[in-house]
Amino acid sequence: MKKKILTICLIVALAATAIIGGTLAYFTDTDAKTNTFTAGGVKIALIEEQRNADSSALVPFENNKNLMPIVGSAQGEQEIVGGVKLPTAENYVDKIMTIKNTGASAAYVRIFVAVPTALQNGQTPNAPRYDVLHWNFNGDSCAVGQWTDEIVVANPTVINGVEYKIYSRTYTTALKANEVTATPAYIGFYLDKTVDMNADGDYTVDWGNGPVVINYDLSKGVEIPVFAQAIQADGFDSAEAAFAASGLPANPWAK
Repeated sequence: MKKKILTICLIVALAATAIIGGTLAYFTDTDAKTNTFTAGGVKIALIEEQRNADSSALVPFENNKNLMPIVGSAQGEQEIVGGVKLPTAENYVDKIMTIKNTGASAAYVRIFVAVPTALQNGQTPNAPRYDVLHWNFNGDSCAVGQWTDEIVVANPTVINGVEYKIYSRTYTTALKANEVTATPAYIGFYLDKTVDMNADGDYTVDWGNGPVVINYDLSKGVEIPVFAQAIQADGFDSAEAAFAASGLPANPWAK
């Protein structure tokens, strides 16, 4: 059968960024016996960007992208835009995620991404993970002082009637006031190059053993919720210790 070109709307729903506030009291004693209090707060902004038309700069991310099977490789040729290494493969969709500390106090931050379980096929030891919808980050984000390895924090989790697997990465360096993470946690998404449609109108994917029907109606779009959290850095030696003591949910979509 002649391969059909698919156009699938990727609807990226950006969940409200978590704002975790804290008040710190500093006391100074003077001859007049006056106590002076100064407050420090924790507040963050989740930033999402994409390349502009001529790849000369990064611009704010726009929703409702057309998602088609990738042509080429997301691990192949790259270009640097706005200091970020990005794949040049056709049909690769930018979603460059960084976090800015917009508060007055240093903070540790982490990010969560939810991907529909039906668009994944799990992973076996010493074997690649086969996914219908792929997402990635570049090697710079794995350097010392940058982001931790991706971990699975929950599966399954139902969001708006769809089952998701929840992934998370934590930035290991405390962000100062007005500072942005030096590297993105994630940089984009793309549809597997083998995705097709059969004679019955079902979407399929082929990982080497023939087409398999995808248990997900791609024609209705794909919603990718994203969530960020922050905790004050003062009083903690590491991001791990800070979040362990924070009481913040390891799965922000858990009911």
